[in-house]
This record gives sequence, C-alpha cells and structure tokens, in this order.
Amino acid sequence: MVTIAQKQRILKAKVAVAMYDESHKVPKEEEIEYMYRLSRILYKAVVGTHFIRRQQEQNGQLPLF
Repeated sequence: MVTIAQKQRILKAKVAVAMYDESHKVPKEEEIEYMYRLSRILYKAVVGTHFIRRQQEQNGQLPLF
C-alpha cells in the first residue's frame, strides 16, 4: 500500500526528472517544490473541470455530442 507521503515523493521525483530532461541541468530544491505545487494545482483544475462537465452531461444540462 502506497502512502500519501510516498505518492508525493514519487511525484516530486518525476517532476525533477522532467525538469532535468528539459533543461539538462540539475534543478534546485526550490524549483522542484515550485513545479510540484504547480503540477498539483493544474491537475486539480483539469480533473475538476472534467468532473463538473461530466456531471452536467449526466444531469442533462449539456448536450451530448
């Protein structure tokens, strides 16, 4: 079973690797933390929007295309 702390560490590691691949330099801890928080915010925004739209479609508030 993966704990929340382990999930956070894994996400930070993925962010650090992506930053390294993009810039070819080792990112600083502050940069990793900033991008980690940004990625969580963007994830919540995208998933939240998707969830709201799906609810509206199910309730008949949006036409299904």
